[in-house]
Amino acid sequence: MKIRFLMHQVYGGGGGVLTVVRGLAEELGDRHEVELVSVLRTAEEPVHRLPAGVSVRALADVRPAAGSGPGQLLRRTALRSHSRLIPPDEPHYRHYSLYSDLQLARYLRSVRDGALVGMQPGVTLAVARFARSSVVRVGQDHRPFVVRKKLMEKHLRRHLPSLDMFLTLTETDARRYRQALGALPPVRAMPNATPDYTGTMSDHTQRVVTAAGHLTRDKGFDRLIDAWAIVHSRHPDWELRIYGKGKREHELAQQITALGLEGSVRLMGYSSSLMQAMVASSVFVLSSRVEGYGMVLVEAMSCGVPVVSFDCPTGPRDIITPGVDGLLVPNGDIVAMADAIGRLIERPAERREMGVAASRSARLRSQPAVAARWESMLTELASGKRAVT
Repeated sequence: MKIRFLMHQVYGGGGGVLTVVRGLAEELGDRHEVELVSVLRTAEEPVHRLPAGVSVRALADVRPAAGSGPGQLLRRTALRSHSRLIPPDEPHYRHYSLYSDLQLARYLRSVRDGALVGMQPGVTLAVARFARSSVVRVGQDHRPFVVRKKLMEKHLRRHLPSLDMFLTLTETDARRYRQALGALPPVRAMPNATPDYTGTMSDHTQRVVTAAGHLTRDKGFDRLIDAWAIVHSRHPDWELRIYGKGKREHELAQQITALGLEGSVRLMGYSSSLMQAMVASSVFVLSSRVEGYGMVLVEAMSCGVPVVSFDCPTGPRDIITPGVDGLLVPNGDIVAMADAIGRLIERPAERREMGVAASRSARLRSQPAVAARWESMLTELASGKRAVT
Protein backbone atom coordinates (compact mmCIF):
# COMPACT_ATOMS: atom_id res chain seq x y z
CA MET A 1 0.00 0.00 0.00
CA LYS A 2 1.18 3.52 -0.71
CA ILE A 3 0.77 5.68 2.41
CA ARG A 4 0.90 9.45 2.03
CA PHE A 5 1.23 11.66 5.11
CA LEU A 6 -0.04 15.13 4.21
CA MET A 7 1.13 18.00 6.39
CA HIS A 8 1.65 21.75 6.49
CA GLN A 9 5.33 21.51 5.61
CA VAL A 10 8.53 19.58 6.27
CA TYR A 11 10.84 22.48 5.41
CA GLY A 12 10.14 24.84 8.31
CA GLY A 13 10.85 24.74 12.03
CA GLY A 14 9.99 21.09 12.48
CA GLY A 15 7.81 20.52 15.52
CA GLY A 16 6.02 17.63 17.15
CA VAL A 17 3.90 16.60 14.16
CA LEU A 18 6.94 16.24 11.92
CA THR A 19 8.72 14.20 14.60
CA VAL A 20 5.74 11.85 14.81
CA VAL A 21 5.49 11.48 11.03
CA ARG A 22 9.21 10.78 10.65
CA GLY A 23 8.99 7.97 13.17
CA LEU A 24 5.94 6.42 11.54
CA ALA A 25 7.46 6.73 8.08
CA GLU A 26 10.63 4.98 9.20
CA GLU A 27 8.72 2.03 10.67
CA LEU A 28 6.12 1.69 7.90
CA GLY A 29 8.65 2.27 5.12
CA ASP A 30 10.07 -1.22 5.59
CA ARG A 31 6.82 -2.77 4.35
CA HIS A 32 5.03 -0.01 2.40
CA GLU A 33 5.76 2.81 0.02
CA VAL A 34 5.63 5.94 2.19
CA GLU A 35 5.60 9.52 0.97
CA LEU A 36 5.62 12.75 2.98
CA VAL A 37 3.56 15.38 1.21
CA SER A 38 4.44 18.94 2.21
CA VAL A 39 1.80 21.43 1.12
CA LEU A 40 4.34 24.25 1.30
CA ARG A 41 8.01 24.38 0.34
CA THR A 42 9.96 27.16 1.99
CA ALA A 43 13.55 25.86 1.75
CA GLU A 44 15.79 23.72 -0.41
CA GLU A 45 15.95 20.76 1.98
CA PRO A 46 13.71 19.39 4.77
CA VAL A 47 14.51 20.68 8.24
CA HIS A 48 15.30 17.18 9.56
CA ARG A 49 16.93 14.16 8.00
CA LEU A 50 14.24 11.86 6.66
CA PRO A 51 14.36 8.05 6.73
CA ALA A 52 16.02 6.30 3.80
CA GLY A 53 13.53 5.26 1.16
CA VAL A 54 10.87 7.76 2.23
CA SER A 55 10.17 10.28 -0.50
CA VAL A 56 9.06 13.89 -0.15
CA ARG A 57 6.67 15.72 -2.45
CA ALA A 58 6.18 19.50 -2.18
CA LEU A 59 3.00 20.93 -3.67
CA ALA A 60 3.39 24.72 -3.52
CA ASP A 61 6.88 26.15 -3.74
CA VAL A 62 6.50 29.53 -2.06
CA ARG A 63 10.17 30.52 -2.03
CA PRO A 64 10.60 34.01 -3.53
CA ALA A 65 13.20 32.77 -6.04
CA ALA A 66 11.12 29.79 -7.13
CA GLY A 67 9.02 31.62 -9.69
CA SER A 68 10.38 32.22 -13.18
CA GLY A 69 9.10 32.02 -16.70
CA PRO A 70 5.60 32.42 -18.16
CA GLY A 71 2.67 32.67 -15.79
CA GLN A 72 4.62 34.23 -12.93
CA LEU A 73 2.37 37.29 -12.71
CA LEU A 74 -0.59 34.97 -12.15
CA ARG A 75 1.42 32.96 -9.60
CA ARG A 76 2.43 36.07 -7.65
CA THR A 77 -1.16 37.29 -7.62
CA ALA A 78 -2.37 33.92 -6.31
CA LEU A 79 0.33 33.93 -3.62
CA ARG A 80 -0.92 37.30 -2.38
CA SER A 81 -4.56 36.15 -2.26
CA HIS A 82 -5.97 34.66 0.92
CA SER A 83 -6.71 30.96 1.06
CA ARG A 84 -10.31 29.92 0.39
CA LEU A 85 -9.65 26.28 1.19
CA ILE A 86 -7.96 26.44 4.60
CA PRO A 87 -10.24 27.93 7.30
CA PRO A 88 -9.04 31.09 9.09
CA ASP A 89 -9.28 29.27 12.45
CA GLU A 90 -6.52 26.86 11.36
CA PRO A 91 -3.34 27.89 13.25
CA HIS A 92 -1.27 27.87 10.05
CA TYR A 93 -3.81 29.84 8.00
CA ARG A 94 -1.59 32.87 7.35
CA HIS A 95 0.92 30.69 5.49
CA TYR A 96 -1.63 29.52 2.90
CA SER A 97 -2.83 31.30 -0.21
CA LEU A 98 -4.97 30.84 -3.28
CA TYR A 99 -1.84 29.44 -4.95
CA SER A 100 -1.40 26.71 -2.33
CA ASP A 101 -5.16 26.00 -2.52
CA LEU A 102 -4.93 25.26 -6.24
CA GLN A 103 -1.90 23.01 -5.84
CA LEU A 104 -3.41 21.12 -2.90
CA ALA A 105 -6.81 20.55 -4.53
CA ARG A 106 -5.17 19.43 -7.79
CA TYR A 107 -2.97 16.96 -5.93
CA LEU A 108 -5.81 15.48 -3.88
CA ARG A 109 -7.91 14.84 -6.99
CA SER A 110 -4.92 13.16 -8.68
CA VAL A 111 -4.59 10.43 -6.01
CA ARG A 112 -6.64 7.35 -6.87
CA ASP A 113 -5.47 4.62 -4.50
CA GLY A 114 -3.59 3.91 -1.30
CA ALA A 115 -4.00 6.06 1.81
CA LEU A 116 -4.00 9.82 2.45
CA VAL A 117 -3.46 10.89 6.05
CA GLY A 118 -4.01 14.53 7.01
CA MET A 119 -1.89 15.41 10.03
CA GLN A 120 -3.24 18.92 10.78
CA PRO A 121 -6.81 20.31 10.79
CA GLY A 122 -6.60 22.40 7.63
CA VAL A 123 -5.14 19.68 5.43
CA THR A 124 -7.45 17.08 7.02
CA LEU A 125 -10.44 19.17 5.96
CA ALA A 126 -9.00 19.33 2.43
CA VAL A 127 -8.63 15.53 2.38
CA ALA A 128 -12.25 15.15 3.50
CA ARG A 129 -13.50 17.55 0.82
CA PHE A 130 -11.40 16.64 -2.22
CA ALA A 131 -9.86 13.17 -1.90
CA ARG A 132 -11.52 10.45 -3.97
CA SER A 133 -13.63 7.82 -2.24
CA SER A 134 -11.37 5.11 -3.71
CA VAL A 135 -8.62 6.36 -1.39
CA VAL A 136 -8.36 5.53 2.32
CA ARG A 137 -8.94 8.97 3.87
CA VAL A 138 -7.72 9.50 7.43
CA GLY A 139 -7.22 12.57 9.61
CA GLN A 140 -5.45 12.95 12.94
CA ASP A 141 -5.59 15.85 15.40
CA HIS A 142 -2.60 16.46 17.66
CA ARG A 143 -4.27 19.07 19.85
CA PRO A 144 -7.05 18.62 22.41
CA PHE A 145 -10.71 18.93 21.47
CA VAL A 146 -11.14 21.99 23.71
CA VAL A 147 -8.96 24.15 21.43
CA ARG A 148 -10.89 23.12 18.29
CA LYS A 149 -14.33 24.43 19.24
CA LYS A 150 -14.47 27.13 16.55
CA LEU A 151 -13.22 24.73 13.89
CA MET A 152 -15.75 22.15 15.04
CA GLU A 153 -18.68 24.55 14.92
CA LYS A 154 -17.79 26.00 11.52
CA HIS A 155 -16.04 23.28 9.54
CA LEU A 156 -15.18 19.94 11.16
CA ARG A 157 -18.75 18.82 11.86
CA ARG A 158 -19.66 19.54 8.25
CA HIS A 159 -16.77 17.86 6.43
CA LEU A 160 -15.18 15.19 8.66
CA PRO A 161 -17.98 12.62 8.05
CA SER A 162 -16.48 12.10 4.58
CA LEU A 163 -13.35 10.55 6.14
CA ASP A 164 -12.91 6.82 6.60
CA MET A 165 -11.32 7.36 10.03
CA PHE A 166 -10.54 10.24 12.37
CA LEU A 167 -7.86 9.83 15.02
CA THR A 168 -7.20 11.62 18.28
CA LEU A 169 -4.24 11.16 20.61
CA THR A 170 -6.32 10.22 23.65
CA GLU A 171 -9.46 8.24 24.39
CA THR A 172 -10.83 11.27 26.24
CA ASP A 173 -10.79 13.32 23.05
CA ALA A 174 -12.06 10.38 20.99
CA ARG A 175 -15.19 10.32 23.17
CA ARG A 176 -15.64 14.07 22.76
CA TYR A 177 -15.39 13.88 18.98
CA ARG A 178 -17.82 10.94 18.86
CA GLN A 179 -20.33 12.97 20.83
CA ALA A 180 -19.87 15.98 18.54
CA LEU A 181 -19.79 14.14 15.20
CA GLY A 182 -22.21 11.28 15.70
CA ALA A 183 -21.82 8.00 13.80
CA LEU A 184 -19.51 9.29 11.05
CA PRO A 185 -16.65 9.19 10.69
CA PRO A 186 -15.44 6.40 12.99
CA VAL A 187 -13.17 7.90 15.67
CA ARG A 188 -10.31 6.09 17.39
CA ALA A 189 -7.56 7.05 19.80
CA MET A 190 -4.07 6.61 18.35
CA PRO A 191 -1.24 7.72 20.65
CA ASN A 192 2.00 9.19 19.46
CA ALA A 193 4.93 6.80 19.56
CA THR A 194 7.92 7.25 21.81
CA PRO A 195 11.28 7.47 20.04
CA ASP A 196 13.34 4.39 20.87
CA TYR A 197 15.53 4.88 23.92
CA THR A 198 18.30 2.33 24.43
CA GLY A 199 20.48 4.18 26.93
CA THR A 200 20.89 3.70 30.65
CA MET A 201 17.93 4.07 33.00
CA SER A 202 17.61 6.35 36.00
CA ASP A 203 18.96 4.81 39.20
CA HIS A 204 16.54 7.00 41.23
CA THR A 205 19.28 8.15 43.60
CA GLN A 206 19.83 11.68 42.30
CA ARG A 207 18.21 14.39 44.39
CA VAL A 208 16.92 16.03 41.24
CA VAL A 209 13.43 16.59 39.83
CA THR A 210 13.13 17.58 36.16
CA ALA A 211 10.52 19.31 34.02
CA ALA A 212 10.67 20.30 30.35
CA GLY A 213 8.78 22.25 27.72
CA HIS A 214 8.41 25.65 26.09
CA LEU A 215 8.37 28.39 28.71
CA THR A 216 4.82 29.48 27.97
CA ARG A 217 1.75 29.94 30.11
CA ASP A 218 0.17 26.68 28.89
CA LYS A 219 3.09 24.68 30.31
CA GLY A 220 2.36 25.98 33.81
CA PHE A 221 5.90 26.28 35.14
CA ASP A 222 4.73 29.15 37.33
CA ARG A 223 2.48 26.63 39.10
CA LEU A 224 5.34 24.18 39.43
CA ILE A 225 7.59 26.82 40.99
CA ASP A 226 4.85 27.67 43.51
CA ALA A 227 4.58 23.98 44.38
CA TRP A 228 8.36 23.69 44.62
CA ALA A 229 8.43 26.41 47.26
CA ILE A 230 6.51 23.97 49.48
CA VAL A 231 8.73 21.04 48.48
CA HIS A 232 11.87 23.07 49.18
CA SER A 233 10.69 23.93 52.69
CA ARG A 234 10.52 20.20 53.43
CA HIS A 235 13.42 18.93 51.33
CA PRO A 236 15.98 21.73 50.88
CA ASP A 237 18.61 19.28 49.61
CA TRP A 238 16.61 18.52 46.42
CA GLU A 239 16.81 20.53 43.19
CA LEU A 240 14.31 21.30 40.41
CA ARG A 241 15.68 21.64 36.87
CA ILE A 242 13.42 23.10 34.19
CA TYR A 243 14.53 22.56 30.57
CA GLY A 244 13.27 24.76 27.75
CA LYS A 245 13.22 28.25 26.27
CA GLY A 246 10.38 30.67 25.79
CA LYS A 247 8.94 34.12 26.24
CA ARG A 248 8.16 33.66 29.95
CA GLU A 249 11.76 32.91 30.94
CA HIS A 250 12.37 36.31 32.54
CA GLU A 251 9.05 36.17 34.38
CA LEU A 252 9.85 32.72 35.78
CA ALA A 253 13.31 33.86 36.84
CA GLN A 254 11.72 36.75 38.76
CA GLN A 255 9.30 34.33 40.44
CA ILE A 256 12.21 32.11 41.53
CA THR A 257 13.96 35.10 43.06
CA ALA A 258 10.81 36.39 44.76
CA LEU A 259 10.27 33.00 46.42
CA GLY A 260 13.89 32.72 47.52
CA LEU A 261 14.48 29.61 45.42
CA GLU A 262 17.77 30.60 43.77
CA GLY A 263 20.00 27.56 43.78
CA SER A 264 17.04 25.24 44.31
CA VAL A 265 15.27 25.90 40.99
CA ARG A 266 17.39 26.14 37.86
CA LEU A 267 16.22 27.27 34.41
CA MET A 268 18.42 25.06 32.25
CA GLY A 269 17.54 26.40 28.80
CA TYR A 270 17.10 24.23 25.73
CA SER A 271 18.80 20.82 25.78
CA SER A 272 19.57 18.62 22.79
CA SER A 273 20.12 15.71 25.20
CA LEU A 274 16.93 15.84 27.25
CA MET A 275 16.72 12.08 27.72
CA GLN A 276 20.13 12.05 29.41
CA ALA A 277 18.98 14.90 31.65
CA MET A 278 15.94 12.84 32.62
CA VAL A 279 18.14 9.83 33.42
CA ALA A 280 20.12 12.06 35.78
CA SER A 281 16.97 12.73 37.82
CA SER A 282 14.66 10.70 40.05
CA VAL A 283 11.26 12.29 39.29
CA PHE A 284 9.75 14.07 36.27
CA VAL A 285 6.92 16.61 36.65
CA LEU A 286 4.42 17.90 34.09
CA SER A 287 2.66 21.07 35.26
CA SER A 288 0.75 22.03 32.09
CA ARG A 289 -2.59 23.77 32.10
CA VAL A 290 -3.44 22.02 28.82
CA GLU A 291 -1.72 19.40 26.67
CA GLY A 292 -2.38 17.80 23.32
CA TYR A 293 -0.93 14.53 24.49
CA GLY A 294 2.07 14.89 26.80
CA MET A 295 4.80 13.11 24.85
CA VAL A 296 7.42 14.36 27.30
CA LEU A 297 5.77 12.20 29.98
CA VAL A 298 6.30 9.07 27.91
CA GLU A 299 9.88 10.09 27.15
CA ALA A 300 10.60 10.39 30.86
CA MET A 301 8.92 7.05 31.53
CA SER A 302 11.02 5.39 28.83
CA CYS A 303 14.07 6.45 30.88
CA GLY A 304 12.66 4.65 33.91
CA VAL A 305 11.66 7.89 35.66
CA PRO A 306 8.38 7.97 37.63
CA VAL A 307 6.20 10.95 36.73
CA VAL A 308 3.93 13.39 38.53
CA SER A 309 1.40 15.39 36.55
CA PHE A 310 -1.56 17.69 36.87
CA ASP A 311 -4.68 16.01 35.49
CA CYS A 312 -4.94 18.61 32.75
CA PRO A 313 -6.83 18.25 29.47
CA THR A 314 -5.69 16.11 27.76
CA GLY A 315 -3.15 13.32 27.81
CA PRO A 316 -1.80 12.66 31.30
CA ARG A 317 -4.85 10.63 32.37
CA ASP A 318 -4.43 8.45 29.27
CA ILE A 319 -0.71 7.93 29.90
CA ILE A 320 -0.31 7.56 33.67
CA THR A 321 -1.67 4.69 35.74
CA PRO A 322 -1.86 6.44 39.13
CA GLY A 323 0.06 4.69 41.86
CA VAL A 324 1.69 2.32 39.37
CA ASP A 325 3.98 4.32 37.08
CA GLY A 326 3.32 7.81 38.38
CA LEU A 327 0.99 10.12 40.27
CA LEU A 328 -1.87 12.27 38.95
CA VAL A 329 -3.10 15.30 40.93
CA PRO A 330 -6.10 17.61 40.41
CA ASN A 331 -5.37 20.25 37.81
CA GLY A 332 -4.18 23.45 39.48
CA ASP A 333 -3.98 22.04 43.02
CA ILE A 334 -0.58 23.41 44.05
CA VAL A 335 -0.53 21.76 47.48
CA ALA A 336 -1.48 18.37 46.00
CA MET A 337 1.32 18.72 43.46
CA ALA A 338 3.83 19.51 46.23
CA ASP A 339 2.58 16.56 48.27
CA ALA A 340 2.89 14.17 45.30
CA ILE A 341 6.46 15.27 44.58
CA GLY A 342 7.24 14.99 48.28
CA ARG A 343 5.80 11.48 48.40
CA LEU A 344 8.25 10.24 45.78
CA ILE A 345 11.13 12.08 47.43
CA GLU A 346 10.33 10.52 50.80
CA ARG A 347 9.70 6.98 49.51
CA PRO A 348 12.76 5.83 47.51
CA ALA A 349 11.54 2.22 47.23
CA GLU A 350 8.22 3.39 45.78
CA ARG A 351 9.85 5.67 43.23
CA ARG A 352 12.11 2.81 42.11
CA GLU A 353 9.11 0.50 41.67
CA MET A 354 7.21 3.20 39.78
CA GLY A 355 10.26 3.86 37.60
CA VAL A 356 10.45 0.21 36.55
CA ALA A 357 6.71 0.19 35.82
CA ALA A 358 7.06 3.45 33.88
CA SER A 359 9.61 1.94 31.51
CA ARG A 360 7.25 -1.00 30.87
CA SER A 361 4.36 1.37 30.16
CA ALA A 362 6.49 3.37 27.73
CA ARG A 363 7.32 0.26 25.69
CA LEU A 364 3.61 -0.11 24.88
CA ARG A 365 3.94 3.20 23.02
CA SER A 366 7.19 2.36 21.21
CA GLN A 367 7.62 3.18 17.53
CA PRO A 368 7.15 -0.45 16.40
CA ALA A 369 4.07 -0.95 18.59
CA VAL A 370 2.30 2.21 17.41
CA ALA A 371 3.30 1.68 13.77
CA ALA A 372 1.79 -1.81 13.94
CA ARG A 373 -1.49 -0.27 15.07
CA TRP A 374 -1.40 2.17 12.15
CA GLU A 375 -0.64 -0.63 9.72
CA SER A 376 -3.49 -2.78 11.02
CA MET A 377 -5.95 0.12 10.81
CA LEU A 378 -4.95 1.17 7.27
CA THR A 379 -5.05 -2.45 6.06
CA GLU A 380 -8.53 -2.85 7.55
CA LEU A 381 -9.78 0.31 5.88
CA ALA A 382 -8.24 -0.64 2.53
CA SER A 383 -9.90 -4.06 2.70
CA GLY A 384 -13.22 -2.32 3.14
CA LYS A 385 -12.58 -0.28 -0.02
CA ARG A 386 -11.84 -3.47 -1.99
CA ALA A 387 -14.96 -5.17 -0.64
CA VAL A 388 -17.14 -2.29 -1.86
CA THR A 389 -15.64 -2.34 -5.36
